[in-house]
Amino acid sequence: MKNYIKILLGFIILTGMSSCLKDETIIGPESPGAIKNVIEFGNTGEIKSSTTAPFPLYIPFTLEPTAASGEFEATINYAGAEAAPRDITVNLAVDPTIITAYNSKVSGAAFSTLPAGSYTFPESVVIPQGQRQVKVKVSVKPGLFDATKENALPLKITSASQGLVSGNFGSVIFSMPLKSVWEGTYTVSINNNYGSIDANIGNFQEKDVKLETVGPNKLQVLYIAQTYSGNVQYQFNGDNTSITAVNAFNGATTYVTSIQSVDVIDAENGIFELHWTFAGRGIVERWVKQK
Repeated sequence: MKNYIKILLGFIILTGMSSCLKDETIIGPESPGAIKNVIEFGNTGEIKSSTTAPFPLYIPFTLEPTAASGEFEATINYAGAEAAPRDITVNLAVDPTIITAYNSKVSGAAFSTLPAGSYTFPESVVIPQGQRQVKVKVSVKPGLFDATKENALPLKITSASQGLVSGNFGSVIFSMPLKSVWEGTYTVSINNNYGSIDANIGNFQEKDVKLETVGPNKLQVLYIAQTYSGNVQYQFNGDNTSITAVNAFNGATTYVTSIQSVDVIDAENGIFELHWTFAGRGIVERWVKQK
């Protein structure tokens, strides 16, 4: 099994490609050293956006297409040196401009704000005196989603009766994709045996690789060729008989990619294999879903 560098050691300068080996994603609001005395959204699971994204992105869950409803809890933090000195009223609103800004800055992003009537949440909540946070219940109706779009809810803290609204975590995006049959945990075999040969990639196998739904039959994996920091998105067609596009990106950089062949596609057993290139590097990938 290949050994990986999962912290930022520096940039690796390669011909036709400037990138770095695997590193960590954006630091969250609960992290040590976070800005104090502010009102902010807490982490709702792992942050899915990179450090260069204008807003943090979360995927609280993927929804079954037949589900009548879904629900999750967001968190509002009082990130002060002490607990809230008095009851703090926090006002919330949907802000579609968050989606517009995110899509314009992040390669591969194509989110759409959920249609009105498909979600509910309280417009104001109270962090009680002596407490540091309050939970916000968000409910959605998947049946009212547009299945052809990448559905997301952009929420903003519009004001608070105490403290400053965070500039970094005062607005967030909650993506709630309809689950693809390809979502799951895989064993991935990767071989850079054509195109530009990259010694950092080579030939190896990686287990427990998560493939997550991010849009209509679009799935995303962390790390490019399970070697470089960034993400890869695989676009399957509607009946799961082919892969129509593969996109690789790292922050604001979108790499030139192409598919040479889709050699195996077996939705029933969760297996696919393809030849594709990014930044001139040709790789063969075989994905086998773990049972």
